[in-house]
Amino acid sequence: MPALNDPCWRDASGVAHLSLPHRVHLPDGSTRTDAAQWSLDQAVLAATGWTRSMLTQADLDRLFPPPPEPTWEEAGWETPGGWRLGWTADRVALLTGLYVLASRAAQLGIDQPIVVSDMSGERHTLTFQEFEQLMLAYGAARAAASAGGEA
Repeated sequence: MPALNDPCWRDASGVAHLSLPHRVHLPDGSTRTDAAQWSLDQAVLAATGWTRSMLTQADLDRLFPPPPEPTWEEAGWETPGGWRLGWTADRVALLTGLYVLASRAAQLGIDQPIVVSDMSGERHTLTFQEFEQLMLAYGAARAAASAGGEA
């Protein structure tokens, strides 16, 4: 990845580029198609407006903008334990299904740990009581967020 003060090319508008275009058109109507060759010809550079320069922070910010902030649905919900659960429809369905099965197992007297995978794929083992509390908080947060409130 390029860094501050690395060499670059600037077009006639002053916009930084990491490489030259393959083809340039000269005022006389001719075309040059080998950037490695025409970049050494000062007359071609002058006629096309390309100059050598150094990258500034503004150039780097324009060339490599930060990724957009994730939507509330993409970001998921942070549990009290600090890990995240997804809020997409498929993740909600999986967690709901897991809750239904765990609830039925608890009704039948089956006491086994519940394993929940977070958004990064890490597994967390919970008791049914812990999972039930988690699902109540998750559901309330999901409902608030989908209604435009604070999760």
